[in-house]
Amino acid sequence: MEHGEDPYDTVRREVEEETGYHIEVTGLLGVDSSRHTFRDGLGRAVDHHGVRFVYEGRITGGELRNEVGGSTDLAAWQDLDAVPGLVRVRMVDIALRLWRERPATGRLTDTVEEVEAEGVEAEGVE
Repeated sequence: MEHGEDPYDTVRREVEEETGYHIEVTGLLGVDSSRHTFRDGLGRAVDHHGVRFVYEGRITGGELRNEVGGSTDLAAWQDLDAVPGLVRVRMVDIALRLWRERPATGRLTDTVEEVEAEGVEAEGVE
């Protein structure tokens, strides 16, 4: 998200940059928040807080392609049944749960981050 950019505009721009598709946003599925501590290049702890807006959309144009010079390795369609066997970031599972469950609050009650806070090993630095 660019400084000053509206999240609605961000999702449309990011989908186009990363997949080649133009979309119409059809709904806000929810908001996910995560906080992790990482080490920077000098070994100092850095407190990172991410807030992610999860939207639902409909493709209105464009053609599927891989992003050039960006952060996305591959853009491809996958059967939903294949997702559990794919290497993926945790946000994919959170987004799919929001899509399936559609919580009225827009928030999952037991996200991965909350489970980690209860003692399960986390990816961050302790």
